[in-house]
Amino acid sequence: MDGSPTKGKRSRASLLLADDDDNNSSGGEGRRPLLATHGDRNSELKNTIDALRRDLEAQKKRRDELLKKRRDELLKKHDIGIEEARELTDAHIERLHRYNDIKDAGQILFGKLADMKGKMVKDMYAEYSVDLED
Repeated sequence: MDGSPTKGKRSRASLLLADDDDNNSSGGEGRRPLLATHGDRNSELKNTIDALRRDLEAQKKRRDELLKKRRDELLKKHDIGIEEARELTDAHIERLHRYNDIKDAGQILFGKLADMKGKMVKDMYAEYSVDLED
């Protein structure tokens, strides 16, 4: 023994290449990669990422086609044009705004009434048979 710390250890190059036959010591013939190099791994990862991106784009395109087809089916089924649909949507949104304004006013009144009576708001809801979710 020579006391060398590298005695019995394989070099990095020898880790990257291995003999096909451990008994074969012909000095290079029959060598194959044992571990992938960083460049090989990066290339593999890049190819995988590219494939996933292509697949995602194809899925997005298919989704858009299905949504367009479904929209067209609904428009045809209900025989409603886009402008009429927008008008209905706008009218519905306006009604929702009015509902929320009225609900807010009711909550303010319940709060003031509870304050005047020295009670909690939830007690006022119960007293007037109003569900807390209303």
